[in-house]
Amino acid sequence: MSRSIIYRNLWLYRLVMNLLYRGRYEERFRQMCLLIRETEGTVLELCFGDVSVAAYCRQKGKRWIGLDASEEFVAYAAARGFDARKANLLRIDALPTCDVCIMMGSLYHFKAHLSEFLPRIKGASSRLLLSEPVRNWTHAQGLLKGLANVLTRTDEQAETFRFTEASLKQALDELRSVVGFNYRVVSVARDMIVEVTWSS
Repeated sequence: MSRSIIYRNLWLYRLVMNLLYRGRYEERFRQMCLLIRETEGTVLELCFGDVSVAAYCRQKGKRWIGLDASEEFVAYAAARGFDARKANLLRIDALPTCDVCIMMGSLYHFKAHLSEFLPRIKGASSRLLLSEPVRNWTHAQGLLKGLANVLTRTDEQAETFRFTEASLKQALDELRSVVGFNYRVVSVARDMIVEVTWSS
């Protein structure tokens, strides 16, 4: 089953995201950038997709590293001078070290692997910022649900799972003592923004 076309064309990706976020696509990046501390000099963005956070980091004199499985997204970012790298995050052994790690709209891809994935992020970062959609088209019925599943298909499989506010909190609650972290919910709208700080 082939990867969705939106992960192969950034302009189409932006169009779809603007529709999903009802014109507030860039606002979600602004919200996340406001959470990056002035003292955090290196930002690692996983499944970055677009370059909004990268551009913010450049403006603020921060080092940005972006990892994404899409060759097209990586090429677009690299052509603009950003440190973008192609990586399958389910197979990569170690992540680049950073002050803060960011992941937006992609945690659901790793739902079955969170007990392995989060420790790798913990080993590389001092803090994790998540922005995860919890009100999705895939929670709808009929045509909207089918369209959402087709548009967000990855290389490996058709994905039907999406987090809700309750299921994301449940997943974090189940893992926080195992992995060793605390979390706080910063805000909840279409996305739930969560700050994760590592403990023992």
